[in-house]
Parts: sequence; structure tokens; C-alpha cells
Amino acid sequence: MSGRVRLYAAISLDGCLADAAGGVGWLAPFEAEDYGMDAFLAQVGSVLTGRTTYDQARGFGDWPYAGKRVVVMTNRPLDRDPPAGVEAASGNPAAVLARLRAGTPGDIWLLGGAVLAQHCLAQGLVDSLELFVMPVTLGAGLRLFAGDGPGRGWQLDAARPYPNGVLALTYRAA
Repeated sequence: MSGRVRLYAAISLDGCLADAAGGVGWLAPFEAEDYGMDAFLAQVGSVLTGRTTYDQARGFGDWPYAGKRVVVMTNRPLDRDPPAGVEAASGNPAAVLARLRAGTPGDIWLLGGAVLAQHCLAQGLVDSLELFVMPVTLGAGLRLFAGDGPGRGWQLDAARPYPNGVLALTYRAA
């Protein structure tokens, strides 16, 4: 099925996407393993991301989402010349996702950050969770799941342990 909204992310054992300062440097010890990112990206036609995550990705050097349509949820104009295929949007993420489903082939990667992911989860907009649980606790940080959001059932599709202690879990909305 094309047009699925897929939340594909690495999280700490205690459910954080980023540390308290918004950084992801804690993921560095796990970068040597191949977690199937190329196969995942081959299925993705568009990316929905928040402004902070977009700005962070811009600082990584080469644009990692070349060839993908990237929509940045923001209330501010994009700084610098954005890479090809990048556009800004504001307002309701549900409307943006409907536009992406109608206008872009392939699945939609809900890249994050935490606020956008929490909003989409609370609104029931996410079709699958593809989580890479890293064997580290951060204690504090930007959590994937809001403490006050509504509950939802998920069906486990796959669980794959890696030799380095990472556990890949794939769930679909029940």
C-alpha cells in the first residue's frame, strides 16, 4: 500500500528521540550497523518534518533526502536556499499529509521532531511505527510519546534484534 505515513525513528530505551538539548550525538556509537535505511528510503516518496529537525539535518553536510519531496512544518520562512524538493508548510499536519498522499507516489516518512510526531500520533495520522530502540537511557530528553496524549492500539509486525543491542520494532495501527 502506497501513501502510508511511517514514523521511522531511533529512540532510547526510555523513549527519547533526542537528548535534553535536542541533540542526537548519543546515536554515534550505533552508526556502524546497517539498519536498512537504503531499503526504507527506496519506499519513501516524501518526508514530513518539523523545523528544528530540518535545521539540524541541514547541518549534517550533504542533504540526506535528495530526490525526495520534503515538507517542513514551520511558521517561519526557510533560511538559506533550501535544497531541491524542499518546501515550507504551516497549519494542520493532517491537511499537509492528505496533500502528500494525493500528490506524491510512495510512502510518507514522518521524520519528526518530537512535537510534530506527538501531534500526528495524537490525531491518529500514523499508519506504522518503525522504531529502533537503542540500548541506552538518556534520563531526560525529547520524548516520542507525550505523557498526556490519547492511547492507541498497535499490532506488532516484526521484531529484530541486532548484535549491538539495538532492537528494531515494527508496528502497524490496530
